[in-house]
Amino acid sequence: MTRLTPARLLFEGDTPISADFGDVYHAMDGGLEQCQHVFLEGNRLPDRWKDRKSFQILELGFGAGLNFLATWNAWRHSKQAPGARLHFVSLEQFPLAVHDLGRILRRYPTIAPLAQALQDAWPLPIGGFHAIDFDAGQVRLTLVLGDVQRTLPDLAMAADAVFLDGFSPAKNPAMWSEPVLRLVARQCRPQATLATWCVAGNVRRCLSQQGFTVQRRPGFGRKRERLEATFDRIPDAAFLRMVTPRRNRALHSALSPPPARHAIIVGAGLGGCLMSERLATLGWQVDLFDRHHGPAAEASGNPAGIWRPVLSRDDNLSSRLSRAGFFHTRSTLERLQHGGVLRSQARGVLVLSSDAAQADRQRRMFAENRWPETFASYVEQDRASHLAGLPLPSGGEYFPSGGWIDPVSYCQAALQASGAGVRCHWQVSVATLRRSASSWEVMDSDGHVRASAPIVILALGARAQTLAQTAELPLESFRGQLTQIDHDPLPSSAPVLCQEGYLIPGLPEGLCIGATFDRSQNDLPSAEDHRKNLAHLQRLLPAWSPSCASFLERVGFRSVSRDRMPVVGPLPGQPGLHVVMGLGSRGLVLASLLADVIGSLLEGFPLPLESTLLRAIAPERFQ
Repeated sequence: MTRLTPARLLFEGDTPISADFGDVYHAMDGGLEQCQHVFLEGNRLPDRWKDRKSFQILELGFGAGLNFLATWNAWRHSKQAPGARLHFVSLEQFPLAVHDLGRILRRYPTIAPLAQALQDAWPLPIGGFHAIDFDAGQVRLTLVLGDVQRTLPDLAMAADAVFLDGFSPAKNPAMWSEPVLRLVARQCRPQATLATWCVAGNVRRCLSQQGFTVQRRPGFGRKRERLEATFDRIPDAAFLRMVTPRRNRALHSALSPPPARHAIIVGAGLGGCLMSERLATLGWQVDLFDRHHGPAAEASGNPAGIWRPVLSRDDNLSSRLSRAGFFHTRSTLERLQHGGVLRSQARGVLVLSSDAAQADRQRRMFAENRWPETFASYVEQDRASHLAGLPLPSGGEYFPSGGWIDPVSYCQAALQASGAGVRCHWQVSVATLRRSASSWEVMDSDGHVRASAPIVILALGARAQTLAQTAELPLESFRGQLTQIDHDPLPSSAPVLCQEGYLIPGLPEGLCIGATFDRSQNDLPSAEDHRKNLAHLQRLLPAWSPSCASFLERVGFRSVSRDRMPVVGPLPGQPGLHVVMGLGSRGLVLASLLADVIGSLLEGFPLPLESTLLRAIAPERFQ
C-alpha cells in the first residue's frame, strides 16, 4: 500500500503517547530540552557545522518533529558560511495527522513560527520521499515515509550526524536491529557522529561492529545514560573501496573531489531550463545553449500541458516516479509563482473511463491503494458531471490539486529566477562535444568552440541522437499535434478532461485540445489529426460546432526511451557528462524533480529519490 496509516495518539497529561507502540513521543521532562542535551550536544552541534557549506543529518523516527525543529532553530541562530545548507533526512512509518502534529507543537511557543511552517508544508500520508525546503532552500527536510527496513536501503546520503530516536527497543525492536544499524552505517561519511538516548547492550554492540566507537554519557531527565558514537573504526582506504556509486551514489559523490561549479546545459526546453534554475540556486554558473531564439521553442512550446500523476494498481516504478514528480512540481510552482511570469491553474484533472472494463480497473486500483481523496480518488459519473459542470459519459480518476501549466511561462519563470547565474546563448547549434583533460568543449556547426566547462548536461529532447555521445541511447521521437480554438466552450469551473485525448480549459487564448501520438516525422499539421482532436471535444460537447471557431494547430516531438522511463544522470564512460532525456509527455511533471536529482548528485547532497528509481532512470541501465 502506498498510503500509510497515520499514527494514533494518546495523551497522559501533556505527554503524547503512541497508541500503536505504547511509548512516549519525547521525554516527560521536556522534548526540546531532551533534543538539545541528547542529540545536539551528543553530536557536538552547532560547533561541527561551522564553516561547512553543507551539513547532513540522518534521523530514525521523526515523530512530532521536535528534533528537526530544534536543529533548524539552532542552525538559524548560529553563524553559517555563505550559502551553507542544512539537510535533515528523517524516516517515519507512522506519520502524525497534521492536527495531532499541531496539538503537540502548540506546547513549544519558542519555536512557534518554525512549527507553523512545518505544519503548512506537512505531506499527505503517502509512502516515498518528500523533500520540503525552508528558509529559501537553505534548510531541506526530506521526510521518508514508510517501513524503515524498506526505505533505509533506498536512501542515498553522506550523513555527518545521526539521531537515533525511535520508540524503545522493547516496543519497536525492528528500529534497533542489526540490519537497520548496518544500513545506517552505510549512509555515514568517515568521522560522522551518532547520538541516542538508548544504551541497550545489543545496540552498543551492533554500532561497534559496524565501525562506530561508542561511549556512554550522562543521560537526560530520568535516564541515567545516553550514547555518543563516532564512525571512525574503518580505515580510510578500506572505506573508500566500499563506497561505490551503486551502493550509495550520494556518498560516493560527496567523497569525490568537487568539480568547479560551472556547467554547460544544451537545450532550453523544460529539462534544460529547470536544470539551469536548480544549479543557479546552488551557486553554479551555467551557460545555456539553444538553437532557437528563446526557451521552449520545440515540444515545450505548447500553449498548455497537463500536470497530474499517472497511477497504477501495482504502484510500479513509473507510477512512483510520476507521483514523486507531481509533489515536487507543486512546490516548484509555488516558489516560481512569485515572479509573476508563470501561468498555471489547479482546477483539477478528470481522467474519464473509456469503457466499463476500464472503469472497473480504476475502481479496483483506488480500493486497493487507498490514496487520500485530497490527492486522488475515483468518482462516479454523476460526481464527475457535477465537477465538470456538464453531462459526462462516465466517471473516472479525479486529481483535485492537478491542473495545467503553460510550459513556455514555466521555462521563462525558471530562467528569471536564475538571475545572473545563467548566461543564455540563443541561436547556437551545438554540433560537437569534445573532451579535454579536465573539461568539455562545445563547438558549433562551424567548428568554433563556444564554451568549456567541467560539467555538461544534455537536455536535447527529440534531438538526442544529434551528438555522438548520445547517438546510441535507445530513444525515439513521437509526433504530437494539438489544436487550440479561439474561445472556451466549457464551463468556467471545469477541470482538465482526459479521455483518449485531453481538453484543457481556462486559457485566455481559448480551449486547448490534443494530442495525437504517432511515429510520423512530419513537422507540419495534418488535417486528419485536426479532425481527431475536434472529435475529442465533440464526444463531450456534441452540440458544439466547428463552424463557430478559428483554430491554431501545433506539432511537437516527444523523446521516449525503449522502456518508457526517463534517461537521467551521468553517461557511463563520459566523466562530467550528464543527460536529462526521454521525458516523453511528462516533462511538466518530472523536470523539476530530475533537475533536483542531478543537482544533488553534483553537490553530494542527499538524493531526493529512492535508489530503486535512480537505477531505473540511469543511462547505465541500457548497458
